[in-house]
Amino acid sequence: MVNITDLRAYDIYERYVLTQFDGLNLFVPQDEVSSVEIISDIHPLRSPLGAIGWFGHGQECPIFCLSNKLQLLTDLPENREYFILLKDSAYPVGITCDEVEPIYLRQVEIEIQRLPPVMHLEQMPIHQLAHYQDQVGVVCHGAALVRYLRLLSDRWQDSQQPH
Repeated sequence: MVNITDLRAYDIYERYVLTQFDGLNLFVPQDEVSSVEIISDIHPLRSPLGAIGWFGHGQECPIFCLSNKLQLLTDLPENREYFILLKDSAYPVGITCDEVEPIYLRQVEIEIQRLPPVMHLEQMPIHQLAHYQDQVGVVCHGAALVRYLRLLSDRWQDSQQPH
């Protein structure tokens, strides 16, 4: 049994949002997710940012699509049914997913561990590994994901410039 009071010392949160896409299990601390929305709420407009669309009324939020290798996809796969909005001081940023599930550590069997140094890649948002339901997933903080999405967006914009 996990001692919840000791979790923060190990950078483990009590609640996560599990997003699944292309076979990847991506865990984000729940308090870093603004909301979960259905994919039909996206305004599917191509953008110079590499986003697959926008969400919102008034302050529009870019929605991005990632592969299981955390690479930017500019076309929405048919099996994507949801997206999460990640909190950010400027504006929320979305990531599409096939499935979304709330995870409460007091109610599930999950093992979260530090990312081994050999697996750490500069600029990647992966912070920890999670073993859940006989599968390995990755844990990413919302702010790290937003920074990473902005980096991917900048690279995508640069690749679209005439050389």
